[in-house]
Amino acid sequence: MIRVRVDLGRAPIARITCLCIGRVGDVIVATPFLRALRRRFPKARIRLLVGWRSVQVLPLIPFIDDWAVLEKPHRVDGHLSLAWSLLSQPCDLLIDLNSSFSKTSMLIARATRARARVAFDKVRGPSVFDQVVAAPAITEHMYDRYARLAAALGAPYDPELELRTLPADSAQADGLLSSFMVQGERSFKVLIHPGNFDRFSFRWPEEKFAALTDRLLDDPTLRVYYMGGPGEREKVMAIVRALKRPVPVLPTASLGVAGAMLQKMDLFVCNITGTTHLAVALKAPTFGFYAGYTQAVWRPRGARHGGTVCPEWESCRETTVDEAYSKLKSHIGRLSPWI
Repeated sequence: MIRVRVDLGRAPIARITCLCIGRVGDVIVATPFLRALRRRFPKARIRLLVGWRSVQVLPLIPFIDDWAVLEKPHRVDGHLSLAWSLLSQPCDLLIDLNSSFSKTSMLIARATRARARVAFDKVRGPSVFDQVVAAPAITEHMYDRYARLAAALGAPYDPELELRTLPADSAQADGLLSSFMVQGERSFKVLIHPGNFDRFSFRWPEEKFAALTDRLLDDPTLRVYYMGGPGEREKVMAIVRALKRPVPVLPTASLGVAGAMLQKMDLFVCNITGTTHLAVALKAPTFGFYAGYTQAVWRPRGARHGGTVCPEWESCRETTVDEAYSKLKSHIGRLSPWI
């Protein structure tokens, strides 16, 4: 429920700044709100401010005009540039998209010259926002949080994640995949990403990925590939070396090129990471391993997106290989016209 209906006054909204200080997945999940904002204010200039981890997603978002980046802590020049940008380019409306308390976003909001500041109620911290939307419940899905924020602004919202593929990224992806794929081969292509290595409880175990893959390799109608995110290649290769026979590992690439390669696949099997939301935003079907929390708050919606759900709130590790294989094969059967 909206605590306060946002009143932006009668003056026109010509410049908007949105803050989304998080990882790539956080920014991608916010794209439906950015699209709603564009529909609500079609003539406004929208600037998105993100953290350095999310910089590669910015050119893929079709609903923004400008962007700014909060650099790594040691990048003093970057911080000075950001400070100058915030001070020299005031806006009519500032929106903090972070639904939980962030000291960084609070400081940036305070520094930004804005006529109106809107955010979710952070419960704690200094009151720098003119108007707030009720804080989310711990079980409220991210799509629904942004739906409430959009409604508070009178913005027409639908929850479909959306990114664009750049022609140069598609061309590079085609070149990289040419050595892995047989042109015209009629097989169901399954891409597996066992990432999220820095979050133990939300990562399905590596040995289970290997066991699941070995079962998939017994199906002649499937072609299995692996991929890793930044800094993950060696850990992914260790899983592949444990398989009963090798499978191709996609080359490391930029986010845009990785997304273009994802679009060539029939199914993306994954731990829940930013790459999951990248796949969803590019209309690639997914199959994920969910804990109670990620099921409630982060799981993509729609028949294209399958998965397992562990009864543990903060762990997906207890899901068995038998359960994963059964549900994955059923999902492939729903997606594939020839299996």
